Amino acid sequence: MADRVSGSAELRRRQAIGRRIASGLGHVRLLGLANLPPSGPVVLAGNHLSALDGPLIFAFAPRPPTFLVKDEAFTGPLVPLLRGAGQVPIVRDRVDRAPIRLTVELLRRGGVVGIFPEGGRGDGLARTAKPGVGYLALRSGAQVVPVACHGTDVLLRRPWARPDARIVFGPAIAFDRAPDAQPLHRRTVAAATERVRASLAALVANSAPPDVRTPHDRAA
Repeated sequence: MADRVSGSAELRRRQAIGRRIASGLGHVRLLGLANLPPSGPVVLAGNHLSALDGPLIFAFAPRPPTFLVKDEAFTGPLVPLLRGAGQVPIVRDRVDRAPIRLTVELLRRGGVVGIFPEGGRGDGLARTAKPGVGYLALRSGAQVVPVACHGTDVLLRRPWARPDARIVFGPAIAFDRAPDAQPLHRRTVAAATERVRASLAALVANSAPPDVRTPHDRAA
């Protein structure tokens, strides 16, 4: 837990490896890094276009984040990579309490957690969000930083073309921590979740460069 919170030498080494791999796939531009608080609990809430979104955010974030990753990904050669980077498996089709407890505790100790509120890959426009992000913010009092990924899906499909991608960190959203003894009502969690979703959707819409289009645009 201490390594997750402070960012161990091994986690930073794996971040450096991730950055080198990314540089071989294309050009990744980072914007808004100053929006990431230098200390204290933070939830990075990203849109989800590509399997590369999590690894890229992990690689380039100044503070190594612990991501909640679908448990189906923990198979074969990915297992040592994911576990070595400190990522946590979660079952998506039911309430998986153990990883939620772990990430709440990590946040309360001042760590960084990454989550994709949409719950799975799609068009990346953050049209919907699952309640986990609102629950984590309210239970921990963490600031939530929306993260917009653009062009990450093209990096895997056309690495020979050295495509451009960008990762944009938006302004942090502050939440008050709910007292431990206070039940979190569904409407309260839903309101917090919608606040994050709306901020993320606005960031995605306002930060997309003209030469990086969404899958929906490319299909039109």
